[in-house]
Amino acid sequence: MTKLLDLDSILPPKKSVKFGGQEYPIVEMTVGLFVSIKQMEGKDLTNMSPVEQVTAYADLVRKVIPSVPDEVLEKLTVPQLQQIFTFAMEVIDEENEKAAGEGAK
Repeated sequence: MTKLLDLDSILPPKKSVKFGGQEYPIVEMTVGLFVSIKQMEGKDLTNMSPVEQVTAYADLVRKVIPSVPDEVLEKLTVPQLQQIFTFAMEVIDEENEKAAGEGAK
């Protein structure tokens, strides 16, 4: 008898960000994305210039929402960029908490 671990069956619901009438899906947390986020959290943002801070946020948003074209990303205001990042991190935190809760069962 063959056993099958169906990882597709445990996918969380899709979440997205809407800007300019277009929806862009937020990707699931991957190992690479987790590492990138933790590296960003470890940086001392106060020692970064405003340009470096915005660039760092934009780079992470590109990883979290890779379907957003650069020309769209460049049209965002800094507060919009920060809101997207915050929203995406909340979504990822929810996924992690749910996965941790299921693992405890």
